[in-house]
Amino acid sequence: MKTKSFRSIVFAVLFMFLSGLYTLSSAQSGGGEVKLAYSYPAGPGVNYMVSTVQAQVMDIQGQTMQTDVLSAFGCTIKGAGIQDGNLKLEILVDTLGQTSMSPMGGSGGAVSDIKGKTCSIIVSPDGKIIDISGAEALTYYLDGAGELNLGQAVSDFFPRLPGKPVKAGDTWSVVDSVTTKSPSNTMKNVYQSEYKLESVETDGGVETARISVTNSGTMTMAISAQGMDIYLKGPYTGTADFTFAVKEGYFLKQTSVTKLAGDLDIPSMSMTMPLTMEMKTVSEKK
Repeated sequence: MKTKSFRSIVFAVLFMFLSGLYTLSSAQSGGGEVKLAYSYPAGPGVNYMVSTVQAQVMDIQGQTMQTDVLSAFGCTIKGAGIQDGNLKLEILVDTLGQTSMSPMGGSGGAVSDIKGKTCSIIVSPDGKIIDISGAEALTYYLDGAGELNLGQAVSDFFPRLPGKPVKAGDTWSVVDSVTTKSPSNTMKNVYQSEYKLESVETDGGVETARISVTNSGTMTMAISAQGMDIYLKGPYTGTADFTFAVKEGYFLKQTSVTKLAGDLDIPSMSMTMPLTMEMKTVSEKK
């Protein structure tokens, strides 16, 4: 009887060990296919904070000048229905601000008059912006930058998804362009992104897809400032990674690093200056 009980205990422990090993292996390998699609809840919504650190370095006739830019954007996103198979999302602004510091001095600050305002945008289930006009209509003034709108903050907010079931190791590509406009500037981004589903794991009871990204493209900007027209154009490269809650239907955290090397052109002064930008952005559910 004692031998039988001992064997039962050994078999039970061995079974639990093997089960745990299988579960761990499945989590690390990603198991079978998963369908990734955005589906924000209509209740209290999902709170995000986006923090960006940017260093801009200009070469002015052989001398370098660096400008450091810090920005923050906090918002709450919730579902507001379906329109032609796409998601209608409501965005509530919680926090918005930007500061710039250079040898010439500092500018910017928090934008208090936009806090609590809302707008609606249309996004496809895979994260492509379909209609951003609602965000572009929500304008604000930023010291040192002029009149801007929320469209520039949300135009690349959502990481793109594959639009089909994928398993760990699968890849997909996105080639697209985004143009945003405000009274003080116009920006166009033509890009190609390569995505890879690294794994599907369970983290804190949430089935989570971990995805890596490599980006490349060309950024073009036209800026009106202090009576001058300024143009910026250059290629960029970058990497990113993000986590996506599979069943809940929204991303949890995205970290991206981007480097651009281009030229800043001021026609009225007959000046063209090399410019580099390095930017790190963290977007995280709170």
